[in-house]
Amino acid sequence: MKRLVFITILVIVFAGLKAQVNDNATPIDTIKTVSAAESQKAEKIYNQGIILYQQGKLNEAIAQFDEAIKTKPNFAKAYFNRATAKAELKKYAESISDYNMAILLEPTAKSYFSRGLIRYQMKDYTGAESDFDNCIQSDISNLRAQAYYYQGCVNFDQNKFDIAIAKYNKAIEFKPDYAFAYNDRGSANRQLEKYQEALKDYRRAIQLNPQMAFTFNNMASVKKKLGDLEGAITDYTSAIELKSDYYIAYNNRGSVYMLKKEYNKALADFTKAISLKSDYAYAYNNRGNVKYKQKRYEDAIKDYTKAVEIDPAYGFAFLNRGISKEMLRDEAGACADWKKAYSLGVERAHHYVQSQCK
Repeated sequence: MKRLVFITILVIVFAGLKAQVNDNATPIDTIKTVSAAESQKAEKIYNQGIILYQQGKLNEAIAQFDEAIKTKPNFAKAYFNRATAKAELKKYAESISDYNMAILLEPTAKSYFSRGLIRYQMKDYTGAESDFDNCIQSDISNLRAQAYYYQGCVNFDQNKFDIAIAKYNKAIEFKPDYAFAYNDRGSANRQLEKYQEALKDYRRAIQLNPQMAFTFNNMASVKKKLGDLEGAITDYTSAIELKSDYYIAYNNRGSVYMLKKEYNKALADFTKAISLKSDYAYAYNNRGNVKYKQKRYEDAIKDYTKAVEIDPAYGFAFLNRGISKEMLRDEAGACADWKKAYSLGVERAHHYVQSQCK
């Protein structure tokens, strides 16, 4: 589970507002006076932008930051917060441009970290890792853990699981109660088939934050791999209790009921998943599998058809629909589906094409 946390300054800037008494005998530096006045005006506009940002009025906040920057072109905090507001609006390219200016003017750990998040979101993994490195080197302990965590995420997304684990280790070193880092390290261990290590990490994550439904879901997936089906069902149920609209957990629990041949319970879970997410192709395919097991072939075909309508590249749904069509003696339809499945990379379909199709 990767959670993007945008760092905002949200600081109200108070300029020096003491009244200045100018003695007639003292020359007035008009250049400095104008500069101070302009700076004060920019800070006032900037503060209005911060208030609008806090109220969730992102476009209005951006307009204020625009004005602040026009008035004070070297206003790093205005660039930073305008970048953050644009990031929340998913205007990532514009956000990067503003973070670049903020870093040019004031190269802070927060600016590097925030730009790293956007680069990560844009799958610029090299740029993201570099920004997180710069953040770490800035010696800001409260951001180091998060920077290491996201370096772990960068490597996880590139299937570099050993490196990801090393980064999560560093995140945990700086923040021993970092539940997200334990969860994601568990997922990296799961990818490496280190299932016992994964379970330890998931359990620790849950100890630190018992409300993380996705960690229960992840832990259940490992137990399923290990053949602990009852344990998997218990954990999927915990995930659902924490997040009642968790359609993935319903689908996953249904798949365990399938393995246990508890088809009515599986059917109920897949149907619930579909009711929560009507375009969930996996649940339609899985519900089709239940109906196939119940010898309801026509109903199964309807579900497989829905699955491939949602995802035309879903090869296994074509394979399964072909098998159901074969049971109804629709040989032409079955062969067409198997050939489609094979063209989509489902190797199992090749056996059916060779043995059943002329």
